[in-house]
Amino acid sequence: MGRPTTNVREQNMRKRRDRLLDQARALLTVHGFEALNLRELARLAEVTVPTIYNLIGNKEEVLVALFAEVLTEIEARIRDRDIGEPLARAGAVAEISTALFAEDENYYRSAFLAVEYLNQSGAHHDKVTQIYAWGERMATDGVLACQAARLLRGRIAPALLGELILRSFRTTCREWAFAQISLQEFRRIALVDIYITLAADASDSFQTVLVNNIAALTTTR
Repeated sequence: MGRPTTNVREQNMRKRRDRLLDQARALLTVHGFEALNLRELARLAEVTVPTIYNLIGNKEEVLVALFAEVLTEIEARIRDRDIGEPLARAGAVAEISTALFAEDENYYRSAFLAVEYLNQSGAHHDKVTQIYAWGERMATDGVLACQAARLLRGRIAPALLGELILRSFRTTCREWAFAQISLQEFRRIALVDIYITLAADASDSFQTVLVNNIAALTTTR
């Protein structure tokens, strides 16, 4: 029998990598990122520690890979929903991420705190920066949808508005991750922040819509 083809080897590597990330997710959910241990992860996934290094990397790279999967899922859900209305497109990051987080709050809290820790500690800072740039791009896509519909005046660069949206989103996400606010409150604050940011460059009629939406969110707390 000949050697396995490259495709078969790649498929086997992907399966083992997926199994590793599934087990890492389970460990993160129950014990938090501080308790994530490569030896325990290797045992649960039935591989060796060197295999983890070969397939993913060290502990920090495992955490980055997990959070990248979170953003991939958010982006896929935004794409699959095929949101046409510009304002809904702008709020999609907040709506879809909080809906996703509700499916497993313990895990997503731990995943977010893990990446924030990596960012603060400086470990793999470049990879963490790439992850947040990814999130910023998704926020900017919503701004661009509003700009294309001529709802914005164009006085402020969409990339700057996207940056501001993500910055506020991270702050609110941090409050939720530390259990300072509920997920419902997280969604409300995130949407309000998006609407306020868009209002800075909104046409008169769109600004009225945004103000009404903000009022509706703040009166239903």
